[in-house]
Amino acid sequence: MKSPVSYQFGVNNRSFNPFDLNEKNAKRLDKLLKLKDAKLITGICRHYINNFIPDPVKNENEYWIISCFPSTDHSPVRVSIWFPEVFNITPARSYFGHTDDLQCMVFVHKDYFNAAALHKAERKVKGLHFRPGYRFVTGIDKQLAAFMPLRSYFSFAEKENIFESIRTHNYELTLKGRTPFKKGHNYEFVRYLFR
Repeated sequence: MKSPVSYQFGVNNRSFNPFDLNEKNAKRLDKLLKLKDAKLITGICRHYINNFIPDPVKNENEYWIISCFPSTDHSPVRVSIWFPEVFNITPARSYFGHTDDLQCMVFVHKDYFNAAALHKAERKVKGLHFRPGYRFVTGIDKQLAAFMPLRSYFSFAEKENIFESIRTHNYELTLKGRTPFKKGHNYEFVRYLFR
């Protein structure tokens, strides 16, 4: 098992850079805030950015982006580091599900798990399942996609090995370089989350 990543995580009362308002991004944020699960979604996004994005203030729109209802798949939320997405909130039917209920996808690092640990996590976290062959390849050999209902996110992320596995995956991905998707970043959403 890997040791915890020694890297700066968290917003820590540092102020984000100013930005120019974008009417399209503001409309997408407004659409997200009208969803019945908006409070839960924003709480999950705030937690994910604060705990799992390496130095989120310094690296905003450089190494990571967050989008609301991006034109490519219209998911309510998508977070990308470098090139691929590492986290999303989308209807379950979009990936390995059969309902319109929203679910989270989170990448973790396999080095933190053996078969018994994966099985135990799936038993303890309601609706959780892991998929090694998920279509978004991040370039991290040890990536593993975890899918769960929205309401299971916090019980999933509170487990120490899972918490560190997400940080390690995202840190290793940050080392691959800057994101090419800068136009997709929703500054309005981040400012709403950390206002």
